[in-house]
Amino acid sequence: MLRRDFLSYAGALSLSGLLPGCSRFSQASDVVLASASSDYIGNYYAVAVNLAGELLSKVQLPQRGHEVLALPHKPGHALVVARRPDRYLVEVDFNNSVISRQITSEPDTHFYGHACLSPDNQYLYTTENRFSDGRGVIVVRDLHNLQVLERFDSGGIGPHDIAFLPDGKTLAIGNGGIQTHPDYQRVKLNLDTMAPNLSYLDIGSGKLMASYHPQNHQLSMRHLDVREDGKVFIGVQYQGPEQDIVPLVYAHQGEDQLIAFDAPDEQWRSMHQYTSSVVVKDQKLFVTCPRGGYLKSWHADEHRFIASDSMSDVSGLCLLGQQLTASTGHGQLLKQAGKDYLASEVDGIRFDNHMTTLYSA
Repeated sequence: MLRRDFLSYAGALSLSGLLPGCSRFSQASDVVLASASSDYIGNYYAVAVNLAGELLSKVQLPQRGHEVLALPHKPGHALVVARRPDRYLVEVDFNNSVISRQITSEPDTHFYGHACLSPDNQYLYTTENRFSDGRGVIVVRDLHNLQVLERFDSGGIGPHDIAFLPDGKTLAIGNGGIQTHPDYQRVKLNLDTMAPNLSYLDIGSGKLMASYHPQNHQLSMRHLDVREDGKVFIGVQYQGPEQDIVPLVYAHQGEDQLIAFDAPDEQWRSMHQYTSSVVVKDQKLFVTCPRGGYLKSWHADEHRFIASDSMSDVSGLCLLGQQLTASTGHGQLLKQAGKDYLASEVDGIRFDNHMTTLYSA
């Protein structure tokens, strides 16, 4: 499935010879991918690469990062959100390979790894945990100075991923249900009582509009994507017994409950109870399963299983036009080419969970 002739295939798309600070970051035709990452001795970075596997920029992070959020109004810049339960958020200038600013979460909260921008690019919304009662909060910041403006209840514990519905007024929130605290690192403190849900928040009023719980209370709502028609797709991580076989992909669009996707038991079993990135395009839904080593796909409206492609430690996903690109913990970039995937490799880099494209001028 993976062919090593990708470098010649991608030559026309390559940013050959690009170094940090070079003006080619501003060329509209360039495709530059950004991701949190690590090396093989435990250092954490934000990196920018091209499709040929060339490392264009590498910036060391305070600790492990999670989502990288490109800034439309600043070509070559992105925000990196700390992986839970850390407390930093940085803006990375990939043009010059530096951190241009850094903030810490409010004294009573920590970040949960994800954020999104308002449709008008004026505000930043982050998912955070409040220490005093373990409740999730959605924190609203002015994007230009990152000062806190509002804090809204997320509708549950452990809000992870968030995204706007097409109306530009409603946030979809994946509340994982898992309580954590920086003093205990990544220890899950409430597995017996966790209550995950998909919640909808009106950002104008801060009012929770609705919440939908899975039938199994240990199905942690994690990552999501929203299609242009407002349908929400959710990947979950199961916190119950290892031998259990449960659906790990759900959808919601106005129903009175979450709708589970179909797949043979062996497909759910092969996912090792864990999903990572979720991307929908038209009638096709893609979900990465790094623990199982698969990229899986479903029909987005019929909810039926389509295919499973073996990709060791695959996690990050993004769409480049109509084509899907994935990243792995082995430093590979896997680009869809018909029914095949062509591979390039970034030396010395282990891509983390998520990936995005940087904006150009």
